[in-house]
Amino acid sequence: MNRVQLVRLILTIVVVFAASTFTGFFIHGIWLKQDYLPAANLYRPDDQIKLPFIFLAYLSFSIAAVLVYARGVENKPVIGQGLRFGLLIFLILAVPSFFINYAVQPIPAILLSKQLIAELVNKLVLGIITALVYGKTRLGSSPDIA
Repeated sequence: MNRVQLVRLILTIVVVFAASTFTGFFIHGIWLKQDYLPAANLYRPDDQIKLPFIFLAYLSFSIAAVLVYARGVENKPVIGQGLRFGLLIFLILAVPSFFINYAVQPIPAILLSKQLIAELVNKLVLGIITALVYGKTRLGSSPDIA
């Protein structure tokens, strides 16, 4: 990996980390806040939330997602690749997590539905962001010269 690839990789990780942290807070801390109230007894109170673990979760997601994208990127339209990648991340991460959560915790079905819709949009946006920032050159290959 050359210096340019490393800088591009780190920049993409930082941007995806910032975007995923913001969108996660917006979705779960603002938009769905009222929907979590009927199941509030299943979650920590706001003053007991362990923020470092939330940040570590978004950081690990960002590192892994960007590395996976960098290894699988193709020389195809960036937006299409971002949408494909976002959909796959949604199917790998969000769907199993929320379905299992719904299966073992008595959360309302409407909350599950809103979580899935919000996370689908979120992962598609994060996929596009990843594709736009990272670009088309696969990690470990020479950059396209055009």
